[in-house]
Amino acid sequence: MISRPPRLHVIATGAVAADERLAFTGGRLLECCGPGIALHIRLRGAPARRTFELASSLTAIAEEAGAWLVVNERLDIALAAAAQAVQLGRDAIGVEDANRLAGGHLAVGASVHSGREAERAAEAGADYLVVGTIYPTVSHPGRPGAGPELIRRCASGTVVNRARTPLLAIGGIDADRIAAVAGAGAYGVAVVRAVWDSEDPVRAAARLSKKIEGAFG
Repeated sequence: MISRPPRLHVIATGAVAADERLAFTGGRLLECCGPGIALHIRLRGAPARRTFELASSLTAIAEEAGAWLVVNERLDIALAAAAQAVQLGRDAIGVEDANRLAGGHLAVGASVHSGREAERAAEAGADYLVVGTIYPTVSHPGRPGAGPELIRRCASGTVVNRARTPLLAIGGIDADRIAAVAGAGAYGVAVVRAVWDSEDPVRAAARLSKKIEGAFG
């Protein structure tokens, strides 16, 4: 049976994910925050071997710490590396097919951007949903944030509500905005810059974890 996801998801993408030091820093993040954290790796365009090797090394650390290592978009690599979860975007394999191929060996998350998408993903059997974009972010220039109301709309969906599908807010989330998305019905948050823009990513993640404990209980 797939367990409930951690409440803090830290996404390594772009230059951060490609940095050879991620194996070390990512390992420290997992050890520091333990069961409260999921580390995502999103290496778009990278050789499959590089992604597999990185995922394999971090999966072992995550398992020992009780944390999650999540491979974004590549179900094959997530399974081969024995990761705890795979995160599916719009261009990835569908949730239903991912669940069929995974055979219950890992959690399947889906990225959604509307109440309708959330309902479809929950109906297909997603174990959790990453919902955004909540606040404006430099990774999506020119796109206004939907605000915590998007979380509220997704949480009120019939299927999401019935399945009690965890919703993770993403997009411009920092420590000061955690309470707002928690109040709107989020289960947790997913962040990028709030951790990686810090001079000390491990300390930044630890501060977010503490804030999350206070907001979500």
